[in-house]
Amino acid sequence: MLLELDKEVELKIVDLALSHIKKVEANPDVVTDGDNFDYWNSCPLSDGTFVDYNIHESNLGTASDEEGYVNEWHCSAYHVDPPSEETDHHQINTDIEKYIFTYIDGEITYID
Repeated sequence: MLLELDKEVELKIVDLALSHIKKVEANPDVVTDGDNFDYWNSCPLSDGTFVDYNIHESNLGTASDEEGYVNEWHCSAYHVDPPSEETDHHQINTDIEKYIFTYIDGEITYID
């Protein structure tokens, strides 16, 4: 199922994701608040809920011996279910998602 995002929220996620990607490409060992090559975080929404987003590199940071290899990044956002009778915690719902973009060698391709 497709996650619907306000354009403002989607642009915020894009900005956060590109900042992360550029930081990690400049220094793969940089200290961040997550896994540099499979990064998860949350983006708050105006109604008090939030969505989670993931930025990952296709090889999860594993160096390739291929000549001319460049990192290929992907960014997606996911619905977050509120706590319920079954769980006391918020839970990522990967069935409701939006694939936002790919980023390869400085080129961003938005997914509609």
